[in-house]
Amino acid sequence: MLMGMFDMLLGRKPATAARARRTSASPSTQFDSQHTQTGGNSQSVRKDLLRMVLRETLTRNGIPPTWVSADMLRTTSAGRRETGLHVRFLVRHWDPRLAQYAVGFEREFSERLGLLDPLAANWLMGFSWQFSMEDKSACPELPHPSTWTAPPPPTAPAPLAAAGEPSSYGDVIAGPTALEQPRALDDVRADLERLLALRDEDLRKHGSAERAYAPTKPATL
Repeated sequence: MLMGMFDMLLGRKPATAARARRTSASPSTQFDSQHTQTGGNSQSVRKDLLRMVLRETLTRNGIPPTWVSADMLRTTSAGRRETGLHVRFLVRHWDPRLAQYAVGFEREFSERLGLLDPLAANWLMGFSWQFSMEDKSACPELPHPSTWTAPPPPTAPAPLAAAGEPSSYGDVIAGPTALEQPRALDDVRADLERLLALRDEDLRKHGSAERAYAPTKPATL
């Protein structure tokens, strides 16, 4: 009754207005229903796929499966009507290596997902990390503010390979473990004097025998 009064005030015929409402509302409602049903099935399959990839990534890299879990969040990107999934990794166990290799973990996760679904880049919206440990007492406190811009500490040089052991640098031949110290000047002078004394002694012994023989002269023709 009220809708008929509004139609009369707006100058529209009741039959025409009702027909217009049915024409505009029915297809939209049907499209939304189909989209929701189809999207729900595909989202469920994709979530199962992401969980499987997470298990494989953890197992193949030796990370205990209880250390990291994930939430699959349904989301949309700007300028797109299609929905996708955002993976939020939940860190359940504190280990600084998880934060250190988080980028590498995401890279390998994406590669494994791409092998199973080459079109995953169209619906995977990104990654995020959340620390969800029950006990956070092992987590360190923030360091001094100057440590963020301070140069990194020098790293210790790699140990040299011992004699008979293969070098860890491929084809590079390992050198001696320690350089010889230069000899003292007095030791060098003493060795030189001994060599000169031996030479003089040798000349004294063989000098008379050499003088016994006159120098040879070429014969005249």
